[in-house]
Amino acid sequence: MNSFKNVLHNQPRSLLVLGGTLALILIVGIGFAVVIVILTIFDKELYLQDICFNSECVGRFFGYIGSATSTAKAAIDFGVAIATMGGIFVALLSYFNSSSNAALTNHIEHLKVFTEYIEAELDKRDRLSRSHFDILFLYGKIFSLSRVGKTTVSNDYNAFLNRVNEIIDESNERCSIGTPGGFSYKEHQRRVRDHMTGVGITIYTAPRNDYFEMEKQLFSLLDRISHSFCSGGELTKIHNQRYY
Repeated sequence: MNSFKNVLHNQPRSLLVLGGTLALILIVGIGFAVVIVILTIFDKELYLQDICFNSECVGRFFGYIGSATSTAKAAIDFGVAIATMGGIFVALLSYFNSSSNAALTNHIEHLKVFTEYIEAELDKRDRLSRSHFDILFLYGKIFSLSRVGKTTVSNDYNAFLNRVNEIIDESNERCSIGTPGGFSYKEHQRRVRDHMTGVGITIYTAPRNDYFEMEKQLFSLLDRISHSFCSGGELTKIHNQRYY
């Protein structure tokens, strides 16, 4: 009994509902047909007739209970129709559930590979620290649809990289001789720092040379991510920095 309950418990709920509906239809339909047969036998006093199994007797008996057989057939036909439509519905639900499970599995595997890759790349860069990277947040910014099985790069991350290039271009321009206001590495550092927080990267203020070493490694890491995890040509390469 317990094993039977366990089997039922492990079945999809939609399949149990379909099975219960079919059982109810057949029980009601066939039960109603049996009631008609019993009432007909007593109403026509068929129980008083001699029992015989020749074709004439059988034909006469089924002639009396024709409405009962029609009822039973209608119940079976209706059950078959419900089973057909319900089977299609259950199959669709199973497909969507399987797709959802596969998408989640792919998301977890892709995130795992991404995390391991970032950690390995950070180990190669002495100016960058793992504690300054929220890898899960960065992954979500790049692959916002990963949970539904899509690893296309998000528009937000494209916009993020474009803004990085805008900051670089502006600093390159300010570094040119004769540009009003000139180039301020502290202002440049502040703008890069504020922008990086949008993807889960924390930059602390540092002396000029230390900061520029860190920035070179940071931008090279972002380019490596684009090259390794995004389709070729899908993302803009970070521009060269001439303000060092």
